[in-house]
Amino acid sequence: MSNKKNENVLKFSAKTRKSVDKTDTKNFCGFEYVKMEKDLNGTPFIKESLLEYADGCRYMVRVMREIDGKVSLYNYYVSQDKLSDFLSKLQSGEFDGQLIEVEKYIPEDLA
Repeated sequence: MSNKKNENVLKFSAKTRKSVDKTDTKNFCGFEYVKMEKDLNGTPFIKESLLEYADGCRYMVRVMREIDGKVSLYNYYVSQDKLSDFLSKLQSGEFDGQLIEVEKYIPEDLA
């Protein structure tokens, strides 16, 4: 019998891209990251373009809550500028629930 719970788990460092080597993965405060100075086409990032892109992104944040013994999944549609605040409120317990997933939606005209 296979372990279904862990079948779809992918370690960040296991993902491969043509410009990212596994040896480029670093760790800061317990979080793995890869620093990128250029996009996958070799073009340097432009601050204003990245900020405009981020401003257009929205996130579906899924939170599991249990009320009166019944489990429900709440889907919150959160703008990029409010994502940190939303996650902070969830972490601090300002509202209860367990984070299940954060999915990014990119508007079609930004893709």
